[in-house]
Amino acid sequence: MQLQVDKYWNEIEVGESTGVSRGRTVTETDVVHFMMLTGNWVEIHSNVEFAKDTPFGQRLVQGSLVLAMSQGLFTTGRAVAAFYGLDKLRFTKPVFIGDTIKVECVLLSKKDKNEKFGLATWEMRVTNQRDEQVQVAEYTYLNYKERPESW
Repeated sequence: MQLQVDKYWNEIEVGESTGVSRGRTVTETDVVHFMMLTGNWVEIHSNVEFAKDTPFGQRLVQGSLVLAMSQGLFTTGRAVAAFYGLDKLRFTKPVFIGDTIKVECVLLSKKDKNEKFGLATWEMRVTNQRDEQVQVAEYTYLNYKERPESW
């Protein structure tokens, strides 16, 4: 199931949850493509032999790649006018190649912005296949209060 964070500001209530998304397994190809795209060839991500001697015993998936993938596990529709901000991002456990991540979002707060828009702040929790939290952040979206007449 792909999550929908697509309700108008007047329709959402603090505490509501999107439910848990479908899973997404992180592959070797994902990690290599991300290194090529970003230039992040740090050895903990790119060097098997180096990673063997770290406390993790293997390569780590880049936290920023997990962040990007987590955003792909949910969608925003027309109720969301814009991505407004990201706060309190934490990488709480390592993610390894072969791990499967999933996402759940819970509405933390709503704030009136103006006549047309409100801000909706969601806590996005990313977990692995063992239901261990691996990443958490607060995403704020600029939501239309109600469907614009022009649609």
